[in-house]
Amino acid sequence: MALVRHQLRRLAHGRTPAPRTRPVVALLSEQLQQRKALRRYRSWLVARHPSAG
Repeated sequence: MALVRHQLRRLAHGRTPAPRTRPVVALLSEQLQQRKALRRYRSWLVARHPSAG
């Protein structure tokens, strides 16, 4: 599933799919993306509802 999301992310950025992407690289990239997104969401949540932090 990480490979599919990796290719879709490439397409969304206007790049061509990379069929030779290594699964481990795609998985690690996906985990880093999720970690960044969660960090952004937590900071947004605290800014929006200070009592939720």
